[in-house]
Amino acid sequence: MGHRLFAALVPATCTADTADGYLARLMDPLIVAGVIDYYQLGGQVTGAWDPGYDPAADPANWQPCPLCAGTDSACHLCGDAVGQGRTAGTVVPLYFDFQPHPGDLVPLSTLLDPAWRFPTRRTPIAWVDPAGLTWLHTETAVLTGTDGDMPPRLKQLLDHLIDGRPQLSPDGPFRPADWAVAVVDTHH
Repeated sequence: MGHRLFAALVPATCTADTADGYLARLMDPLIVAGVIDYYQLGGQVTGAWDPGYDPAADPANWQPCPLCAGTDSACHLCGDAVGQGRTAGTVVPLYFDFQPHPGDLVPLSTLLDPAWRFPTRRTPIAWVDPAGLTWLHTETAVLTGTDGDMPPRLKQLLDHLIDGRPQLSPDGPFRPADWAVAVVDTHH
């Protein structure tokens, strides 16, 4: 039991602000089936596929100090805020409370690039699209830090997308530019 990184296929028009609606259609059936009990865009894997992003340095993740509300420069929770590059009186929440980041949505064409590599320990263990859930069998590689390459099962799924999925593109050929992949933090 614990947190796991799932990759979910969403329309390219999906943003960090609109992701909940798109993800609900894909992820809620997994809750009903008992596969997961919770999910969120990013969460503890916020920025996982954006190597230049540091969620702790993002002002969107800074919160007022719950102990002193920023009124005590000697506060043991927020006293180092300025030294850490944050606004005085702020703290960084626990990693599972990070705000979604635009980098939590990656264009599908990026993953299709042969040069794409997942950052170490950030390879998804499952793929979710309108057809359902597919386990990628990457758990051991992720745990040992030997991941990063495109998992063979995910490569097959992506190839299948390119070959055409009429349910995803009823008005013509499948166009990768019309799709993105969401970095989803799941828990079970």
